[in-house]
Amino acid sequence: MPGVLKGIRYEDPLVIYRGEKVLDIAHKLSKGAVKADLDLAIDIYYSMYLPLPILAPHNAVPQNKVKNYLLINELLKSNDFKDIKRYTLVNSLVSTLLSASFLQHLHEELTFSKGVEGNEPLNPEDADDNTLKKAVSNALKHVKEEGEVLRNIEKMLSDGIEAGKGTVLDLEEDAEDVLRMARSADVRKLLEVISWIPKMVEKFKRRTTKSSKGELQGYELGSDVERLVPTELIYPEIYLDMKISEGKLLLYDKLLPESQGPLYVLVDKSGSMEGDKIKWAKATAIALFMRSRRERRDYYIRFFDGSPHQLVRISKRLRGSEVLSFIDYLARVKSGGGTDITKALVTACDDIKCGSSKGISDIILITDGEDRISEHLVRRKLKVVGVRLVTVMIMGENKDLRSLSSKYLRVVKLSQKEIIKVAEA
Repeated sequence: MPGVLKGIRYEDPLVIYRGEKVLDIAHKLSKGAVKADLDLAIDIYYSMYLPLPILAPHNAVPQNKVKNYLLINELLKSNDFKDIKRYTLVNSLVSTLLSASFLQHLHEELTFSKGVEGNEPLNPEDADDNTLKKAVSNALKHVKEEGEVLRNIEKMLSDGIEAGKGTVLDLEEDAEDVLRMARSADVRKLLEVISWIPKMVEKFKRRTTKSSKGELQGYELGSDVERLVPTELIYPEIYLDMKISEGKLLLYDKLLPESQGPLYVLVDKSGSMEGDKIKWAKATAIALFMRSRRERRDYYIRFFDGSPHQLVRISKRLRGSEVLSFIDYLARVKSGGGTDITKALVTACDDIKCGSSKGISDIILITDGEDRISEHLVRRKLKVVGVRLVTVMIMGENKDLRSLSSKYLRVVKLSQKEIIKVAEA
């Protein structure tokens, strides 16, 4: 048999594809250094993916696969590997990514132990048993940390939408970027704030209007003949007229989702936002991203201090590269600088005006600033573009913003409860 696991059809095209995908990602991630054999890549992938992978009998393993057998055996025995399985079990995307990551880390551990350059092919046969066992253990520690980050990224992508609507975004095309991000200290620190975000899927309800062309939700009484249930036509005309006049016709209850513009988040990153304030603001921005997914709206985010910074846009169709840019942007931003809220709001209105979305847009401004606002200018901009302003004031007060805002929320405690309040606003 080519590999060392029982029950795997190594000649199956899908099995070969999985192994080749792992090798391709590991090769790119290591800039060409990793050149493992296909059978080893397949064994690592299915060890991660399957609920209960089983090693073939030792005496059935070819001589040139003995070290592969030892490697997979060490993998399956490891406590770190058992923790990793929480992320990879029957999850082809995460199994592929973490298998590729494991191969690269294993390659680095083996080459380091030999004291040679890292561009030699990965060949477990060249390592003694103890060296191979130590390399597997060290590689798994790195992979375990990356698995936690990938789980949090998946949480961001899935928690914002209801069951049955498609919850997994395929990130295989951006695999190298995903894994590099999983190794970033800034990204790991950012994704810790996801623990601040409560489960809120059931709290987000898409706005709808009654329509004769909408989705059927049930039945109700009324006089809208366009939604008339056909069985009502059985009644005599005089009785039907009476039911119309009394609003007692049996009607289809049909709802059509309202067209909505983008959900635009403006976050103050000035010096006074340092510490828990900026962490809470980022957690709230992620919660609002989840809401935009549920409502199928474009999502914009821009940080500002004395001037507006980079704009990141995530379309309602949700592309993997956009999500990665969003996570990277949140991770890189550090608090510092002054505050110019007027300039930030004017820029946000201009961004929305240049877009092609229909319907009312919402700007959620998160700040602790007491900056004076050019009230006349901002009010005119909001009206021209057709935007509602929701201000989230962190432990402060701004009378100008209170006057301008459709909703004005004061946050006196940086808690999950306050995040929910903002996300529902």
